[in-house]
Amino acid sequence: MKKLLLLLFILVCFTAFAEDKKNTDYMKQLSDIKSLSAEFKQINNLKDYGEDIYTGKVYINMKEKALWDYTEPYSSWYLITNTDINHYDEINNQLIKMKTKDYKEYALLQVLMDFSQLSKSFSAEQKDNTLYLKPKNDTGIAYINIVFKNDVISEINSKDNAGNLTTITLSKVEIDKKISSSSFKKKLPKDVNVFNQ
Repeated sequence: MKKLLLLLFILVCFTAFAEDKKNTDYMKQLSDIKSLSAEFKQINNLKDYGEDIYTGKVYINMKEKALWDYTEPYSSWYLITNTDINHYDEINNQLIKMKTKDYKEYALLQVLMDFSQLSKSFSAEQKDNTLYLKPKNDTGIAYINIVFKNDVISEINSKDNAGNLTTITLSKVEIDKKISSSSFKKKLPKDVNVFNQ
């Protein structure tokens, strides 16, 4: 769960854009985002396990809900609201339903759902075209580096406390455009196994 929250947080941060490279306050830009959608490529370098590559799409309405939708190498998704986390996994044909308040990572979920909370959870340093974030408390994240290129975040690099590295790149980014409610609806197979946690 901690890994999922880290990846969601990283992807959301990845969509901020710069208006003036020399005088941009990236933290402010992140906190001003109301919604975003994007295609993503995620590369995980897991210590002692090697590299995994995933692709998909993300939709986020700040302070409301987020959908992290993997399409390759197989279908899997996380739908997160302020109260629930639903995770579907095609390989196991199962849907796991959880309550966000039951996880110690809940604070990170709140940051994901409301970027204006970033400065409460992370110390930030901005140098040139990169925003360096370090958690103020132990959340399992060592750091997150957000790199901007051509007025758009081009790459996010992160490392967790176990030494696992994640890089996420985005394409077709849309910020503050209306996201239809149908984008957050996922069809489940009729024979899906449902587990409540």
